[in-house]
Amino acid sequence: MLKPVFAALMVLIADPSQVQHLTAPRGGPVMIDGRISAGEWRDASSLVLGRARIWVKQTSDFVCIAVEFPPDTHGFADLIISPVSGQIIDLHASAKLGERTLGKQGWSGWNWWNNDGWTANVSRVDSFEQRTFLPETAREYQIRRSRFPGKNWRMMVELSLEQKDGSYHAIALPANATEADPSGWIELTFSP
Repeated sequence: MLKPVFAALMVLIADPSQVQHLTAPRGGPVMIDGRISAGEWRDASSLVLGRARIWVKQTSDFVCIAVEFPPDTHGFADLIISPVSGQIIDLHASAKLGERTLGKQGWSGWNWWNNDGWTANVSRVDSFEQRTFLPETAREYQIRRSRFPGKNWRMMVELSLEQKDGSYHAIALPANATEADPSGWIELTFSP
């Protein structure tokens, strides 16, 4: 009798359609520098997705979100948020910061450096002549709490990981998440 119950429990745990929940506790500020230090994030909640980790917390005015890339990888990130309004907004952090929204006709064009109410660490230039960047293994975001009101957000992350040939391979966090459907995204709740 124990085996069927155990098997059913394993299906529930492994079911990719289950929504992941994460609560953003109140905590101290962080330096938005792309370095995940234990001291800065000790008062945050975290969630491991595959080999990556997402950290969240809130201060009185900001939501702090960090995305730690899988070990031995680097690249850039898109933090995609759907606040209570249902709108879908992509906050992009690579060598540039930019934002776009998803509408009925698809994604709007990128509006670079329009990061009003939010910031993130950007890729650091290694060489202007060769157009190379230092490897970034994390992205830290700081979002003004008033920018996206509500007690809950849905969010997903798309990591673009640099390959040995210089191309990029995108992975979604959670793995079953799609940009146009927040139902499979992480549900982020803000503690009082």
